[in-house]
Amino acid sequence: MRTRFGASRFADLALPGGDLVDEGLADLASGRTSAASLLVSLAAPRLRREGVPVTNTQPDPELRLYRLLSSIAGDLGYARYNAHLRLIVSFADACSVVRLANASQKTRT
Repeated sequence: MRTRFGASRFADLALPGGDLVDEGLADLASGRTSAASLLVSLAAPRLRREGVPVTNTQPDPELRLYRLLSSIAGDLGYARYNAHLRLIVSFADACSVVRLANASQKTRT
């Protein structure tokens, strides 16, 4: 990750949701199930395209994330689920911008 994004943690880049992605990647690496690990699992194909090193994923992350957030937030579970989805999309979009900016910078040098 350091070579592609220039930092060892996404939170250090101040990308939206970077801290949650860092947490999710750590949880996946250690085999823990959390909202963060399920969110990263759900977005793994897009994150991989953007250069995020997602190796392990959780099975059936969409339903499991929704159920987890609903068990924590009750009636607000659906709203929390949608907020998590918007956050991971914003993160992936920001990664794309960073990736393209880095590629453009390399072609100029």
